Amino acid sequence: MVETSQQKAVSGLSEHVSRVMWRLYEPIHSVVYFHPNATASYSEAGLKGGWMSYFASRSAALGTPSAEVVQAAFYHFAPAMVRRAIPDAWSLASPREILKVRHEIAVDAIQNGVEGLVSKTQFDRIASRLYDIAITLPISGRVLYAAHLTVNWGDSAAARLFGAATLLREHRGDTHNAALAAHGIDGVQSHLLQIAAGAVTHDLIFPTRGWSVETWNEGFEKLLSAGILSTYSTPRQPILTDLGRDIKNQIESQTDSNSNPWFSLEGSRLANIRTDLKEISAAVRSYVGFPANNPIGV
Repeated sequence: MVETSQQKAVSGLSEHVSRVMWRLYEPIHSVVYFHPNATASYSEAGLKGGWMSYFASRSAALGTPSAEVVQAAFYHFAPAMVRRAIPDAWSLASPREILKVRHEIAVDAIQNGVEGLVSKTQFDRIASRLYDIAITLPISGRVLYAAHLTVNWGDSAAARLFGAATLLREHRGDTHNAALAAHGIDGVQSHLLQIAAGAVTHDLIFPTRGWSVETWNEGFEKLLSAGILSTYSTPRQPILTDLGRDIKNQIESQTDSNSNPWFSLEGSRLANIRTDLKEISAAVRSYVGFPANNPIGV
């Protein structure tokens, strides 16, 4: 899928249109992780702690998956970190209850965030338009995306907008994981590449993904031996070689190109969607106090 000149003009950036749009819909999906009442709301449903709530709420669309299935879907996280939450979460709250809480958190943030920003008619149109786009993507190899296609998002515009953002986000995430795996990059190594590319810092990502120092260093040594990282690198500050930059660029290019529902949209329609999302995304970020520096990189 080739990005058109219209889409490049719309983005106003050198980035692929898929990445430009991701930066706008990702915060709309991620309100469920950064909402100040999120952990308390899941605790009322029976879950224990923020990370159990994260893994359970994001994988509940799969039913009651095993720890191994969740590890495969979220392989950026250390397996031991996943096992502290899954499968115990399913004995504390049902997937249906967990998804209900998740939707309530999202609707609260989105409705309150956009209140007074757009009319109800306009908001309904934006949500429906984005949802119609989000359900058109191919499901092959995209397990989390496919699972969320079966979720009942509800009738409100806020719920549909959250559903659309979640579908787009999970499709892109599934696609990114496939690109990483195709290049032989494991969870630890994916973080090292992100740090080397300047997308995130070691101090931000390392404490939140559960990897031991030993495993982190092993991943670093493998990238060093493969010539992907420079000999001037350290585990805290990796530096890409020319080969490393090429591999990183291939991974990102494959992600952008293979999770791209925007390529067939006429330029003016895409521009309108981008303008709408930019406003709503900023309002929702402000409402939940979305952190400027976060492990998602948005």
